[in-house]
Amino acid sequence: MSLLANRVVPLYRTKTSMRLAPAEWEAIDNICKKEQIPRKTLFELIDLNHDEKMSLTAAIRLFAIIYYKNSVLGLPKPNPKDKEAFINPVFEAIKGII
Repeated sequence: MSLLANRVVPLYRTKTSMRLAPAEWEAIDNICKKEQIPRKTLFELIDLNHDEKMSLTAAIRLFAIIYYKNSVLGLPKPNPKDKEAFINPVFEAIKGII
């Protein structure tokens, strides 16, 4: 079993603490590198678009899963730089999960 790694991350004009498994942090960092987007920006976009009933940590995990699933299946990946792409269809899937 992998222990969760706690990190303080900037979010908007403040900082928040988030716990993810090391492999999850690595996946997020790989997505950010591939999409050439800062982690802070990715987290803020996810925060703006996830269902209020879901925690930000859960939404980030779900985003990474959907991103990699779409990659494996050859489906379009959400473009973190395109706010419209974040609304459809990836974040519609997140909104349906409570």
